[in-house]
Amino acid sequence: MAFAPRKKKSAKRFSPRTIGVLGALTVGASLLTAPQALAADTPTNAELLKACNWASFCKFRPQSYWSYTGPAHQVGSTAYNCGTQTNQHRIDWSDTTTAGNTVGVSVTAGYKFAEVFEVQVETSYSHTWQNSHTDTESNTVNIPSGSYGWIERGTSKQQAKGWWEIQFRDKYYGHYDWYVYDYQESGFNNDNPSYGYVTFKDKPMSLADRGRHC
Repeated sequence: MAFAPRKKKSAKRFSPRTIGVLGALTVGASLLTAPQALAADTPTNAELLKACNWASFCKFRPQSYWSYTGPAHQVGSTAYNCGTQTNQHRIDWSDTTTAGNTVGVSVTAGYKFAEVFEVQVETSYSHTWQNSHTDTESNTVNIPSGSYGWIERGTSKQQAKGWWEIQFRDKYYGHYDWYVYDYQESGFNNDNPSYGYVTFKDKPMSLADRGRHC
């Protein structure tokens, strides 16, 4: 987070006697005026992005984009085969991928910055952007005797990085212009589904597993 400071005027020269008088006045005045604003009296990156809803100018400037496979995770329930031969089991599952960012602001809460980001990414990289995507499937799996099985998924994802420029008609925390640097957002990659995968896993049951499920 940063702001655009105003240009400073060149310093005036004073005589030693004038400096002494000014110093005394400054000490006296400091007892009557409010304390200076602390460094903490600045907006957070999250507050700045939320302020895009009413700021006079809000623009995301993308710098890089890439596709990748998200972390492996189980979808659907776990199926158990307590029989003596391999059995087929149907596993129904639904998996939702929601966009996330480095400032921790929900992109599904109706904030303007989410729309601005989506437009800039699609314009700059020719990739569609979805703030939320849900896949629902049913898979039939073969589970060996005495084993349990589950479905593992790695979601096809995309990510973009860049910075924000936000301007206000009236001063916001003492400044008209603010910037949010090193912003990153990830989401479902509908344009390149090949980055994702769905696979079946199985493992022999332990005695404890058999006691609980057989």
